[in-house]
Amino acid sequence: MAPEDPWVIKDAGKDIVEERQRSHAPGGGSGAVPLQQEVQEARLPERTPRGPGKPGTDSSVSDSELSSGTGMRCSVWREQTQRKMPHYWALALAAPLVLLGHTVRAEDCVVDATGECEDAELSLRQLRGERLSRHLGEDQAAPTCAAYGCGEFVRNHPCQCTPQCKKFGNCCPDYQATCVKKEDAALGSDVDSPTVPEEDAAPSCASFGCSEKYVANHPCQCTAKCAKFGNCCSDFKAVCLAKEEASEAPAAPATTTTEAEVTTTSSTTAEETAAEEEDVTAEDATGETDDAWKGTVDGILHLDDDWIKQDKVAGECATAKRGDECFIAVNWAMSDGIYEHPEWWPELQAGASSFEEFQAHQHLMNATLCPQPCMVRYQQYLVPTYRSQHQYPMKGVSYGASPLKNTGVLLTDDDFMTDITGAMWDSWGRGDLDLLKSMGVNTLRMYGNDLNYSHRSFLDGAYKRDMDIIVGLSDWGFIQGPDPCDRNGYECFSQVYEAYKNNLLKGFTIRNYTMYHPALKALIISNEPDLKVHPRTSVCRAMISSLDAILQAEKDLNVTENPIAFTVTFSFAAFGKNPPGLGQMQELYHCLEHPEAPPTNYKPKNDVLTAFHQRWVHSFNTAAPGHVVEELFLDKYKKSIFWSEKMKIPLFIGEYHSVHVGAKDDLPILVGDALSPTYPFFLGYNFFEFSVRYDKGGSEKKFGMFGYGDCPLLDMNYSGQVYTIWDLVPAPDKYGYPLSVALSAAYGKGSKLPTLRKSPCMEATLGVS
Repeated sequence: MAPEDPWVIKDAGKDIVEERQRSHAPGGGSGAVPLQQEVQEARLPERTPRGPGKPGTDSSVSDSELSSGTGMRCSVWREQTQRKMPHYWALALAAPLVLLGHTVRAEDCVVDATGECEDAELSLRQLRGERLSRHLGEDQAAPTCAAYGCGEFVRNHPCQCTPQCKKFGNCCPDYQATCVKKEDAALGSDVDSPTVPEEDAAPSCASFGCSEKYVANHPCQCTAKCAKFGNCCSDFKAVCLAKEEASEAPAAPATTTTEAEVTTTSSTTAEETAAEEEDVTAEDATGETDDAWKGTVDGILHLDDDWIKQDKVAGECATAKRGDECFIAVNWAMSDGIYEHPEWWPELQAGASSFEEFQAHQHLMNATLCPQPCMVRYQQYLVPTYRSQHQYPMKGVSYGASPLKNTGVLLTDDDFMTDITGAMWDSWGRGDLDLLKSMGVNTLRMYGNDLNYSHRSFLDGAYKRDMDIIVGLSDWGFIQGPDPCDRNGYECFSQVYEAYKNNLLKGFTIRNYTMYHPALKALIISNEPDLKVHPRTSVCRAMISSLDAILQAEKDLNVTENPIAFTVTFSFAAFGKNPPGLGQMQELYHCLEHPEAPPTNYKPKNDVLTAFHQRWVHSFNTAAPGHVVEELFLDKYKKSIFWSEKMKIPLFIGEYHSVHVGAKDDLPILVGDALSPTYPFFLGYNFFEFSVRYDKGGSEKKFGMFGYGDCPLLDMNYSGQVYTIWDLVPAPDKYGYPLSVALSAAYGKGSKLPTLRKSPCMEATLGVS
């Protein structure tokens, strides 16, 4: 018997789930009401929205509602937090279901004699970041300033009595009467003119003082490094630099303190804490000198495979664990709350801010509910990684892990970088990223790219595992969608601009959209356009107008740091007398030199040729064996214009796997070439591919290194369809040798089968396969 499933909605939802089981059973009929609609009809009445510092009126379940026969109970309240994000909403029958929802157990929800759903109401207020001033035990006094006293911040108090509590929306209800009036009375007639309350005063170096140390609670800084991090107070130059120039002495340390020993999450909070420390503090906390922090931003530094956590200024940290109350609160805020009330999270961006950033906000609102999170410290650079002198070869895998196990079933969305598809890639799901990391993989080449979803969590997950990500634009704007550019002679600026701008706003960038996420290394503008675009003479216009749109989107959002590389991944086809792949690259370059001339006939808004020289890498796909690639491509490329005195354009293989030879002998060839001085331009390859594409059928089924077994691990509700996530089984090459073992050996991790998740298996599944 499977353990009780915390995702199954009890009571009101119980009858629904049982009925749903019958409707999915043989002979169950096809006219059942959709499951989401059924639960919506049974949900509790909505409450007035509440949040930090926002007044609201609680509503409760009436006696008539409790006796109405619908079986409505507190546990159903979870559904209403999903009403704005229906594509994330789902149920499970016998095992955990993957969703951006919240765990609500029957034992956590008690309906008292008055029908008040106390614990559910409490949890909902927690989710909205509200200070918990109710739900106190009988022996506890109500939190008041009369009881607490005025002035000092106390971390565990559910409300505060400090001059800053209005700013943070956490004042006790009698703060005005107890503290403000008492202060006014003490001042009496000595006050000659009205003063600006401290919480309303503009932050400035004049009030903070000039300091050598970062002050965690200050919304802006007055340190020598503030210019580097873009968080100086507006009068920093006038107050601190002028003072330093006049005295030629370091500024005196700031002495002002405020209540926020709780770390804030504006762009100047715990994220910069460690970097703003002086050398001796950083050395004490991390064992590294200040040099170790150079070129990085935001909370945790990654050095030599060790995560160095926040230093003593930030204090201890703990990122919320999946399923605990803090995780539920943060998850709700990310997936629902910020969309309903963005003003409650003014320093965060929907779809772009990280889990840790949201947790830091919840920590500020209620330090008892959420601990200070361990922030990720991101690398910072000004040259695309693939155009720099980086010293590691690309050891990649093409990751298009369709969950389908049969041919003929429609895949509703092929973007596997979303939060919900963590059912496959994340540790709480099947754990694909951990598996690939154990095999020596350091790069993932991705495919689908749905502009409606956030990709921040996926990129953070890859970054924490030292994985580079290569993404591609979707074909939606080119040959699909309501207004594809193939209908307009492949002038693709408007379609690509809107799509890519949304990508930048949904996790591709960090720090208020000004910096690319450092896990993101390259963008494939199009995959094999030489085979897709007809006539082929339109390839230049399609690619150059798309590059122009991408540059414009970056410019409009002011994305200037951590630039990524651009590429077009061509096929290994040969046209005319040109070498396979290389001929297409040469044609595109000639078009970039003169875009307004035929066959492009396009006037770009941006300097596309300079972008090519500064940010371009070439790429192609091939199913040829390694020695053939050397002969037909690599040897010719090193003699081409792309590796000459005029330019140095690196190269990688976007998809590589020859099914006609033994993988054990073939895969190491090009790994060695990526390390060899013979081909200094060659970055490496991405093995094609992670899992068997059963849904495509035919020859496509020959490529995946993992097939799907018979153990249903999870159900995943994604884009309107529930999919079963199966366990992985090793797939062999033509000689029966496991492809995963061959790749692991080629990538330097030894010749043994990787550890695969095989349990627990669900007893039943709603997913299609």
